[in-house]
Amino acid sequence: MSNTWSPFQKPNPNRPSHHTNNSGTGFKNPWPSAEAPSWSELLKSNFPLSFYPNLGKKHPEIRDVQVVVPDWGAADLKKRGLERESCVVGTTLGHAGVVTELPLEGTVGEKGEKESFWIVFDPIFSTRAGPTQYTGPGRMKKSPCQASDLPGCDAVLISHNHYDHLDLSTIQAICKKFPKAKYFVPLGNKSWFSTLGIPSESIVELDWWDKREYSVQDFEYSTPESTSKETILRFTCVPSQHNSGRGALDQGQTLWCGWVIEQLLTSKDEAEFPTTQRKGAIYHAGDTGYRRTAKSDIICPVFKEIGEKYGPFDISFLPIWRGGSLGFLSNIGLRLSHKDIPSALHGSPADAIDMHKDVRSLNSVGIHFGTFVGSENESLEAILEFEEAREEANVLPLNEDTFDERGRAGVVDIGGSVAVRIKAHDVNTRN
Repeated sequence: MSNTWSPFQKPNPNRPSHHTNNSGTGFKNPWPSAEAPSWSELLKSNFPLSFYPNLGKKHPEIRDVQVVVPDWGAADLKKRGLERESCVVGTTLGHAGVVTELPLEGTVGEKGEKESFWIVFDPIFSTRAGPTQYTGPGRMKKSPCQASDLPGCDAVLISHNHYDHLDLSTIQAICKKFPKAKYFVPLGNKSWFSTLGIPSESIVELDWWDKREYSVQDFEYSTPESTSKETILRFTCVPSQHNSGRGALDQGQTLWCGWVIEQLLTSKDEAEFPTTQRKGAIYHAGDTGYRRTAKSDIICPVFKEIGEKYGPFDISFLPIWRGGSLGFLSNIGLRLSHKDIPSALHGSPADAIDMHKDVRSLNSVGIHFGTFVGSENESLEAILEFEEAREEANVLPLNEDTFDERGRAGVVDIGGSVAVRIKAHDVNTRN
């Protein structure tokens, strides 16, 4: 069904503002921050193409992004003197791909340790982001691993159906290695996963602000009968400012989103007035813009709303660069300035720092850069602007051992990990 507006279709007064029809098969960004720039704004913009300057020594944090074999946090845990059982560990897979390990409260493994819950976000292990392995933007940086190398996968979370975030061969490989994994997707994407033979009950399709709660037993983890707390995993689909489509004819027909994952502990001993504590909160923004244009003060309001509803987050993964379709320009030595092109659908590195503050992130990792690009200059430019914005906002670097309310932010190598200590929060009054 078309997602275009029709004068013969009577709007449903209860229809969400981001739906373009009554059937839930068309979607839009409902905020002024997503509106296209006017002709006058475009005419005021500078010419966006130039040659790249020498970026190599403009900041102490700027460096080439390396591809490393994942150790799933072992080195960072040792470096920071942290115990795995008290930390969320995030490992980047390149582009927007991330693996997180969350220790499950109340579970006991074979060696007496807590079991780990493994979440995979927007994975792509293929060499190209396209409908075939001969079309679409190619990797400049190889994948640090394959699906068969993942230490675990209980849940796969997809932000939208663009090829650089939803890759057929990658999902097929994960299905083969982890047949019991659950897939969490925004509206309109369930049918795509069903065609791969994934059972319907393993595909969870959600609209913005929808949430689902699961016990650890739902993922086949066991807890001792003597435990005094019930462990709940809550998945929430949250808005992002982007779009969708895998071709010219399906634009906006499936939803796009970010994801919030929380671990909640409820006391069994106080059944009448149970107390609930949150031990672990993760935010993945998917692919998103932040403001109407790079020079606009009109920003997307949902990030502050996410922070108010679900923050603070132990760790967040925030996009800091555009997609790879224009990478060929840097491949021939040209710089495409994101400050002089429409940018409502992709946030800048500075926007990512604003998102960090809005969602109340304690630790933020920059993603969505350095993989499907045309040259190393694009990676260096993204890191430089991210670090400059971080310093201007007085946010601590990600590798800093100290901590304060401003949080920390930075980037890691592709395949690199960051371990952060989980901070418990009372959630009795939380949404």
